[in-house]
Amino acid sequence: MARIYGKGQITIPKAVREATGLAIGERVVVEAREGEVVIRKPRGVLEFEPPEPGRSTLPWADARRAARSERIVRRARSEQR
Repeated sequence: MARIYGKGQITIPKAVREATGLAIGERVVVEAREGEVVIRKPRGVLEFEPPEPGRSTLPWADARRAARSERIVRRARSEQR
């Protein structure tokens, strides 16, 4: 069980984080479904729809690494200006 705090924040119990593979600081999608609140991992980078069948895609971990690398490069470029 979790409690909602003043700013709408909750703590996801450690056992649930471990069972779902969620890590501290990781982004999640929060949805309302038929009277329930669902917290889940994004389906893909920036929640893109899945590609059409037969098109090649990066595995989730690789796509995440690529997005993180792009952010690091953009940040370094902005700091150089």
